[in-house]
Amino acid sequence: MKFHQVPEHDFGALPAPAFAIAIARASRGVVLVLNSARNVWELPGGFIDPGESPRQAAIRELAEEAGCVAHHARWLGLVEVNDGGAKFGGLLYCEVDRVPDGFVSNETLAVDLWREDHQPRPIGESDDWLLRKFAGT
Repeated sequence: MKFHQVPEHDFGALPAPAFAIAIARASRGVVLVLNSARNVWELPGGFIDPGESPRQAAIRELAEEAGCVAHHARWLGLVEVNDGGAKFGGLLYCEVDRVPDGFVSNETLAVDLWREDHQPRPIGESDDWLLRKFAGT
């Protein structure tokens, strides 16, 4: 896993991102969702739809997967994951006022909050890396 601090609208020589991730801070921690297909805790995120920016995708995925509304969103850069080939994703940091109790969707079995003293398990390897690097941002 690598992080590239690049401007939001100029990725330089790097490929345009195919997915987007939101690090969403609530008053009691960072929002995690329990993925229904992989059965692991992860940051809200997913593929960027045609015509959608990475920022729009991260905000949409946060709403779809956790029922949260993003505020004060800011671009952090690109993450690079390698699972048989390099893939790039946009990384956004935002704040949320409220995390709905009991939220579920077709992709999400549960929502929880990650903090230094409370870390739901199992957590995706990439998500764990991102939390340790950016949760205090």
